Amino acid sequence: MTASSSTDGKNIAVIKLSALGDIASTLPYLRAMDPPPCIITSPIGRAFLKDEFSDFIVLDKKSFVSQLKVIIEVRKRRFTDILDFQSNKRCRMIGRWSGSRVHDVANVFVNNVPGSELTESVIAKGTAAIQCGKRKRTHIIFNTGSSPKWTSKRPPAEKWREFAEILNERYDLPIKLVGSEEERSYVEEIAAVLPGEVEVLAGKTGFPELKKVIRDAFLTVSTDSAALHISKAEGTPTIGIFGSHAIGGKMRFPWTVGIYDRVLYPDGKLPIAEQTPGNYYDHVDLNEGLEALAEYLQ
Repeated sequence: MTASSSTDGKNIAVIKLSALGDIASTLPYLRAMDPPPCIITSPIGRAFLKDEFSDFIVLDKKSFVSQLKVIIEVRKRRFTDILDFQSNKRCRMIGRWSGSRVHDVANVFVNNVPGSELTESVIAKGTAAIQCGKRKRTHIIFNTGSSPKWTSKRPPAEKWREFAEILNERYDLPIKLVGSEEERSYVEEIAAVLPGEVEVLAGKTGFPELKKVIRDAFLTVSTDSAALHISKAEGTPTIGIFGSHAIGGKMRFPWTVGIYDRVLYPDGKLPIAEQTPGNYYDHVDLNEGLEALAEYLQ
């Protein structure tokens, strides 16, 4: 049976159980769905999305019992269709026992394969819904941190100072540093070496405030973490700093660009996911990213 390209009259759920950044990347598509879907997600996913959506089924733990409870609730809800934006083992199991038509959206994004009519419609509407027009010269977001598990994603303080010097010379705008409470002391150390007007927001904003301060920004410069994905979804020009992780399809919108050390990686082949700290960022050139986004930064 071929799924309709419209969500009208359907009882639809979306599955996304991953880390905050990956959940943030689904925002444009969730926002474009009418009526809004039920979202099958993690506790952090509900916390991030609850200011915009109201219908959730939450997998609170990774245990089999918790997954079974979710499957039972999903079956009770009798969804006509489930859009799987992640397609990991847990998501596939929930989908397999849901009694619903399951659409592997993750496979469409990762492998660029054709999706169902419903999948293609949701992707097209979500992509069309976000725009990046001429920006007001408000402030620049720095997201210097990452999960403590992934400190390999963090360029050294002197690199952030170099970025700030370039941006101060070009734009002379305040820099706001975002991050979680657990990153706060690290972010404050970075802020202490930056020139110009600097404000530390790490640990001081809830998710709605974080979305807004990023949405209103002139530019975001970020490691491969949640703020980068929020920035993309909010239509803010975004420069992603990569070194220990591959860029892949993470910077797919025209107002986003990923930059890396072209001396260390002359063939452009970055590690898939390297957790060991190292000198991954010595020759990263922020000017490369600024030139790529020049039409958005007038």
